[in-house]
Amino acid sequence: MLAKALSHPSRVRILTEMNTPTRRMSPVQFADRHGEHLGTVAYHFRILRQAGCIKVVEEHTRRGGTEHVYEPVKRAMAWKREWEDLGPFFRDNLAAAALREAVEAVGRAIDSGTFAGREDSVLAHDTLWVDEEGLAEIQSMFMRQLQELLITTERIHQRLHKDPDGPKFLMSYLMASFESPPPEDLVETEDTSA
Repeated sequence: MLAKALSHPSRVRILTEMNTPTRRMSPVQFADRHGEHLGTVAYHFRILRQAGCIKVVEEHTRRGGTEHVYEPVKRAMAWKREWEDLGPFFRDNLAAAALREAVEAVGRAIDSGTFAGREDSVLAHDTLWVDEEGLAEIQSMFMRQLQELLITTERIHQRLHKDPDGPKFLMSYLMASFESPPPEDLVETEDTSA
């Protein structure tokens, strides 16, 4: 069921937007924001609800109809078991969609001047050779940090909920660790020497 829910890029985008940051959203709000047809968007929301990704938390009667407001059932990053069950095709497509959203967030921050607006902003990237033990060490480190981030973001969410009118701003982070393909020049060198 989850694989079907995540097989369409619009549904991936809906889930991503509802989790970055965690927020409630109605099909009307999403359709207005992206200029999409409300009927199509409402259909995608229904599929996500049937798959257990989102749930209805509010209903508003407007102009003779009912607007359903949804929230994520759990943070997108917490779908570890479901992620493993998806298979490589769906995982690759979901990763590509999530990465696109992350790159767009970085681009918006750079364009607006907020990315470099704080001295404590961080951007780190490296590609390095490792063995199996090194890969396991780094992946374990990332998982520990991700778990700590999820706990911290929940604590922050509760604090902001208690003081909804207090000062706040959006913060984005991007974490990724994965096996990279070798650079093309190394592949060509290996092929010609074989």
